Amino acid sequence: MSTPNKKRILFICSKKPFPVQDGGAIRTMQMYWMLSRHFDIDLIYSCSNKTECGTEPDISLGIKSQKGFYLPKWKSLLQTGGSLFSIIPLQCAYFFNREMAKFIKSNLHNYDYIFCNNIRTALYIVNDSSCTRFIDFVDAISMNYQGAALKHSFPLNLLYREEAKRLLRMEIKLSNLFDKAFIISEVDSNYIKRHSHSLYKEIAIIPNSVDIPEESIIQSNDYNIVFVGSMFYEPNIIAVTTFAKNVFPLILNKIPTAKFYIVGNRPAKKVKRLATDNIIVTGFVKDPKEYLRISNIVVAPMYSGAGVQNKILEAMSMGCCVVTTTIGSEGLGNIVNGQEITIEDQYDKMASSIIRLLTNKHDRQMMGLMAKNYVKNNFSFSKVFSVFEQIINE
Repeated sequence: MSTPNKKRILFICSKKPFPVQDGGAIRTMQMYWMLSRHFDIDLIYSCSNKTECGTEPDISLGIKSQKGFYLPKWKSLLQTGGSLFSIIPLQCAYFFNREMAKFIKSNLHNYDYIFCNNIRTALYIVNDSSCTRFIDFVDAISMNYQGAALKHSFPLNLLYREEAKRLLRMEIKLSNLFDKAFIISEVDSNYIKRHSHSLYKEIAIIPNSVDIPEESIIQSNDYNIVFVGSMFYEPNIIAVTTFAKNVFPLILNKIPTAKFYIVGNRPAKKVKRLATDNIIVTGFVKDPKEYLRISNIVVAPMYSGAGVQNKILEAMSMGCCVVTTTIGSEGLGNIVNGQEITIEDQYDKMASSIIRLLTNKHDRQMMGLMAKNYVKNNFSFSKVFSVFEQIINE
């Protein structure tokens, strides 16, 4: 039942967005909460597990209406194979749910607005302009895949490069077709703009918001280095394997008791193989923040990927001392290297910075304090929502 003075919006997700366990779900639920201030929302999503399709709405997340559509993995793989010789991005083909498409086509007339939670859901309404259409690109995914192509050898590099071309073509097309398009950072927006020439229409920048906890971590005299992230996600796999092989040994040479905790669900085999007495691969943990609380340094040595890293913002919001790379810091803006965060790309320089910080508690505390204030001033929900309000009301 619609709320008086509120219009209806159909919120389309490529997969079930809750429970909120990764960066994609965090972003989706943030957009849901902000849109719910303006619209009555019906949430629909595709799911590869039948049990996920029949769950009750999560009232704690403010979800009132939802409907899941089953798409078995074998069918997703078949669709992906069928799209190899087309121009459709492979991931769009993988997630396309024909039952959900039928539902959207039959019910579109009931809605004033449509929202696509990422590029994977755009195919459902790309050729229908009867509603006002919003899309959240989240990241410039084409930039992510272009970076991955540089990190892989033949034949995977060819596949990533081809997918990057298809994604970029789709991003440019959608930015012009949809009424409003959102993206997470200026870096991502500029990447699409740089490649689109005269076809580009401005994409609104909506950063991720972060809860600002009252607590800040208490810096101990231990030597704990922590990485937090989904460990089946390729940029995270590249990050921890690169760090474990090229940076952490340099740290152990100076601090033999240092520990590197790799915290995240579904670790890939190559991540599991990193485990030693000094490298702990946790797998799924109920509350990753427990590991942030025991950290002395939080590392995010990203060498591929796109968008603002949630893992960095969450660590900074707790007053953690964070060391990252240039790619990891993209999208933050207005930060001074060595004050709110430390940025190092070279393995030896990153190791030296971490050794210095591990042995200087005062510097860690000061960096953590400045990091927390930075997030509070730039990425609080109220700050992000005020930006969103301006864009929606334009």
